[in-house]
Amino acid sequence: MRLLDLPQARYFCSPPPAVFAIVTPQSLRDYHNSLAKGVVRMREGNLPFQIHQISLLVSIERWLLFSTSHYRRAMDMLVPASAPWAQVTLYYASFFAANAILGMFGGWVGQTQDGIRVVDVEHPAPGDQELRIYRRLSSPNGAAGSHRIFWDFFYDSVASIAAWSPPELASALSPVNGNFAWQIAERNNVNYDMHDAWTASKLFHGTFKASRLKSLSGPLQLQFEASERLIKLALRFATDVSLSTTALEGCGQVGASSHVRKRLGAQRAPQLITQSAFQEF
Repeated sequence: MRLLDLPQARYFCSPPPAVFAIVTPQSLRDYHNSLAKGVVRMREGNLPFQIHQISLLVSIERWLLFSTSHYRRAMDMLVPASAPWAQVTLYYASFFAANAILGMFGGWVGQTQDGIRVVDVEHPAPGDQELRIYRRLSSPNGAAGSHRIFWDFFYDSVASIAAWSPPELASALSPVNGNFAWQIAERNNVNYDMHDAWTASKLFHGTFKASRLKSLSGPLQLQFEASERLIKLALRFATDVSLSTTALEGCGQVGASSHVRKRLGAQRAPQLITQSAFQEF
């Protein structure tokens, strides 16, 4: 998958206001399902390019919101009985951040009606950008399953943008434990195997100190570190490309996207347990 470089991404992520005015964002998957099968090329200035561009930029803003919010909510689950789900939640924080990074540099991977659809860059030059949408029979390493396919493409492509990453965050663009599917495998272990979930809870109980977040251990610790690096990098790139859309309107907040993201993500959860069927909890 070919991506933009940072100056080209900055141009792609800052379309003229007139483009935002004429395009209604829509589901990327539904939009791609509506396109012809085979290779489709979308050229800057044409409506198909603009629909994809605006819909992708809006999705990026929302991926960033859900990424930071999932990270924040995982902190509330750091007790033995929900520590495995904290790991699952951190996984999705990582997944959303990675989608945002790909999108800012012109890439997209998804499952549509005709299989794996990939969007990459055909012509990167500002003023004459062109994207290519095409069907792939397999991912670079022949992965199976939508999430494995995504991470396979992600790690295979982001090497080209590593030079634009701050040195302290560069490891976010390399597979955890050297395995592109590590995050998925560990998520599945604690999500679908009760033996593994209970083992994770016991490890958490025996090692975690509430006064020190760095006392996390095992796969939960690695997932936490991986998610944190990816989120930091995604937010850094969003600043670098001057990402700005109206994607976060509608949830009762106004202002800069970064401020809305922070307010929504840090919003205090309602205390509703006394209204539930299990008030003793």
